[in-house]
Amino acid sequence: MWSCTLPKEEQQSVAPNSPDQPNFRFAISFSNGTISDTSLTQAVIARRQTPFSGSRLQIRNLLHSRDILPPSPDPASLEDQLFLGNTTDNNTAPFEGEKTPFFISFMNATQLPSTRTIGERRATQTRSSPPAIDLTTVIPAPSTNGDGTAAPANLLPFPSGQPLNLYDRGLDTEHYGFYIYYDRSIFMKSIRFQNSSVMGEIPADQNGGSTFDGATARCTWTQTRYLVQIWTRSDASAHLLSKSSDDTVTSSSTTASSADGAGNSSANVFSRPGSFPFPITITLDRHGGNNEEKMVYCYGMDERGRIVAEEKLLQVESRSVGGTLVNPSRGPFNNITVSTEDGGPGGIDGGTGGCLCQWTNWAAKT
Repeated sequence: MWSCTLPKEEQQSVAPNSPDQPNFRFAISFSNGTISDTSLTQAVIARRQTPFSGSRLQIRNLLHSRDILPPSPDPASLEDQLFLGNTTDNNTAPFEGEKTPFFISFMNATQLPSTRTIGERRATQTRSSPPAIDLTTVIPAPSTNGDGTAAPANLLPFPSGQPLNLYDRGLDTEHYGFYIYYDRSIFMKSIRFQNSSVMGEIPADQNGGSTFDGATARCTWTQTRYLVQIWTRSDASAHLLSKSSDDTVTSSSTTASSADGAGNSSANVFSRPGSFPFPITITLDRHGGNNEEKMVYCYGMDERGRIVAEEKLLQVESRSVGGTLVNPSRGPFNNITVSTEDGGPGGIDGGTGGCLCQWTNWAAKT
């Protein structure tokens, strides 16, 4: 049920890329007066000339000052950031990073940025508040369109107004970054509700899941983490991907385009490696999150694509596969201590392992 490939309905939009190589469009803004220590801007704006930046002017042109709207969705809690920064992301202290005046917003790469305010929320689906937690009602209400059909499947979120923190200042691993949690969903054909029989993977569910028309279920991975890391001191260890296919990478390559203040020019450049002059890594994983909300659930769909509210089930998830978790959680029924006030470590599912997707616009130097 986990896939690093775009939903079937979106795959043509990234051609000639393969369906597991999405494009990313984002804008980085700065807000004057956000912090008193202006030296925190120097890692980007006044850095020495590098193969990635070309010149200081090029970096300045990537940024535009604007009034920053509140982040959407809300950033993770400080406890969560401290916990994952220490146990999963291998940051040096301060594990949560240093505040900067920079903010980042992601936009749909298949559509040109419009005059719409970047931080404006899109009202594309309806979703009721989840009922009280118990064995029969723990599953949240389904996400649907206004006509009762299932909301589209999604691989990636479009967070806006997210504060970029600076991590590992002065080290080779120095980077700007942020992460948020979101619900990612996939259409499936092989899920069965009536007899709970396990059919195994079928061709229709591979490479991004089933089509909407062929799906019998919409499944959701709540509290999936979306992690972005912009590397600023990797001159000796990494190079941006070339336009050829000669580069060898251990994860799916991608193109990342930056937008100027008007959403023009380089914002539309998606030929490899994209227009962003720094190495960037974008990761989806299942670390961290809210213990009471984190789960994998499915709703049935009828032949017209409408959600069948009576057909719902929870799926078992092995979050430690391939690694070792710190303070592991198995979902809302698992009574574990999380908060540091209660003697917990501050988060759940730290460490390594579990389902993962990762895209880069760079390759390691050999």
